[in-house]
Amino acid sequence: MISIIGAGPTGSYCAYLLAKKGFEVHLFEEHPKTGLPVQCTGIVTKNLFKFCPKSKEFIINNFNKVQVVAPNNSYSEIPIEEYLLDRTSFDNYLLNKALDNGAQIHFNHKFKEFKNNKAIIKTKEGLINNKANFFIGADGPTSSVAKQANLYNNREFLIGMQARVRGHFNENTFITFFGKRIAPNFFAWVVPESKTTARIGLATKTHTNTYFQYFLRALNFQTLEYQGGLIPIYNNKQRLKKDNIFLIGDAATLTKATTGGGLVTGLESAKILAKSIIKGRDYEKETKKIRFNLQIHKKLRNILDNFNDKDYIKLIKMMKQKKIQNILKNENRDFPLKMLFKLAVKEPRLLKFLKKAHR
Repeated sequence: MISIIGAGPTGSYCAYLLAKKGFEVHLFEEHPKTGLPVQCTGIVTKNLFKFCPKSKEFIINNFNKVQVVAPNNSYSEIPIEEYLLDRTSFDNYLLNKALDNGAQIHFNHKFKEFKNNKAIIKTKEGLINNKANFFIGADGPTSSVAKQANLYNNREFLIGMQARVRGHFNENTFITFFGKRIAPNFFAWVVPESKTTARIGLATKTHTNTYFQYFLRALNFQTLEYQGGLIPIYNNKQRLKKDNIFLIGDAATLTKATTGGGLVTGLESAKILAKSIIKGRDYEKETKKIRFNLQIHKKLRNILDNFNDKDYIKLIKMMKQKKIQNILKNENRDFPLKMLFKLAVKEPRLLKFLKKAHR
């Protein structure tokens, strides 16, 4: 039997892959339903469709352009192909795939600890002992599975805050804002759901609410609801397994430090783990490629964290060039090594920013 703690997208996708191969799989979810509360912006690249078909069931908007705004309000517009998810619908889509293939879901079941090679699960009726051949932690950035297995390490987080607002928007363009005064160590965003609603927010390491409230007041939209959550910062020293306990997705800090995105990498980790269990392979060794690319994202984030406003203005001005825009549009930013090489060849001045990594 395989027990998966957390019925978000990574947990449900892993359950689907294992159940499809005949394994007895149980998903334990602490909430009464999956997909809530919403804790992410929901933008994904087309790489998502390696794991599932493109469907109106969970795609609520598509973007052909991103506007990147510098601290002096100059900007560059870059052609893209990206999508906005309804995360509640998407999470339930993957959960239903798992259930259709024989996995079982247990809502209102909260993992507490490991004891005598069993998982102790809290339910409305009391505690139960769950014995399994494999335990998989898919329980998010502050993973209790990681803590109880001594796999948590010294984690760092960005704090993301977001509001759904009403206004008038160019529905096929989302906007990002950069600069120390806007969102130090990250960026702010306006992501339209439609012509009349959007998700606006930002993330920082500290004082997030102060920056967020200032950003909201500056844009002056009608707020419909608030959302938010922690974004784990990838740690290349993070262990992904201990004995028969494994971590995937956000629970393993497998997120891109440049954008905070973790859905594609989380699903990839779920796929790798399922294959490792099915074929008896070493999960940590099999994740070498994905972790190498996440380390590149981390190094890029370290460079950006040392940018001043003038650096952002220069970089965003360079991004106006067609040769740069073509690369950014066509290359895979989830796995960015090839993209970075092409950018350096086409625009060698970008290499000057590497000195920022050493500050």
